[in-house]
Amino acid sequence: AMGMLLAYELEKGTERELKDLAAALGHQVKMVSSSNYGDPLGYVAGITGFKKSGIRDTEGKLGSEMLVFCGLDREAMDLLLAGLRERKLQIPLKAVITPHNIQWTSRMLYQELKKEHETMTAMKKSPL
Repeated sequence: AMGMLLAYELEKGTERELKDLAAALGHQVKMVSSSNYGDPLGYVAGITGFKKSGIRDTEGKLGSEMLVFCGLDREAMDLLLAGLRERKLQIPLKAVITPHNIQWTSRMLYQELKKEHETMTAMKKSPL
């Protein structure tokens, strides 16, 4: 099944490579603009039944590249992640749209992922 990749604040080179990879695997890439940071992920991903929130997100850039996967099964995910590794595309903040987060805004997801990422990085650094 064709998946949708929501991409945030990618550098030009990364954007080109990602679009290449996605096309090769039959997925779509949507570069999400900051004007949509206040809308539910479901709406941003174009899922039927989700509406624009009308909330203006005025906080500006997220401050980091982020990638959100929608509608990819396990196998498609594995292929895509392998492709990212092969092309040395390091986008540290990655998430899958789930029933749990589909109502969240991009900003909420970003803040959540950033927290998790910082916790994991801290855990890796701390001697056990």
